[in-house]
Amino acid sequence: MLKKYENMIILSPTINEDISKEENEKLLSFIKKKGGEVIETDELGKRTLAYEIQDFNEGYYFVNYFNLDPQKVSEYERTLRINENVIRYNILTKS
Repeated sequence: MLKKYENMIILSPTINEDISKEENEKLLSFIKKKGGEVIETDELGKRTLAYEIQDFNEGYYFVNYFNLDPQKVSEYERTLRINENVIRYNILTKS
């Protein structure tokens, strides 16, 4: 059974806007390959961070809404952790 999730991702400001969109698309395709479905993506663009993260003051923000099997979420989270362009992320369960 698929559950609803909300995932906010902040990507490094050292990449350009086009590459940030490509990186987010790679993450969305991972969700699709694992049997999930992408509901919506909010591209918030480059924004100033509330506090410094990994010596960065800015980052590219994306909020992805998707359905995914809960057992696949740990694989998705691992993909986020090992991606060197992801400087911060969170995954929330939606009801």
